Amino acid sequence: MKILILDPDWRFGGQTRRYFESLAHLVVLQSHTNDAIRKIDRWQPDLVVVAAELAQDGLLEHLHTGEHRPAVLLTGWMDRYDRVWRAWQKGGHELLMKPVFNTEEIHQATIKALENAVAGTRTPQVAASA
Repeated sequence: MKILILDPDWRFGGQTRRYFESLAHLVVLQSHTNDAIRKIDRWQPDLVVVAAELAQDGLLEHLHTGEHRPAVLLTGWMDRYDRVWRAWQKGGHELLMKPVFNTEEIHQATIKALENAVAGTRTPQVAASA
């Protein structure tokens, strides 16, 4: 499986990359969203793991155009859950809390995101007209 990790937390990103690589997955780790949409279009990852703070500027919406790609959202802010909720509404398939890193947690979040993506594609909410 090809996995793109977008997370500014180098420690978590590195642990996650090493975990997926130990299972023979191909992994690209980026700490910013510069050119992330272009990388998604060219590389065609099977899963995107993205920090909620980077899930903006049309990134999650882009995952659902063309070939549908599941996304695991990462958050460490319980006090800013509103930001995570907005990201979830844009297209996350599973949520993983940081900073605790447990390989079983990332494994289960990956499986759940893939299951949720297969269960049905998310459609963007249409704004009600007046």
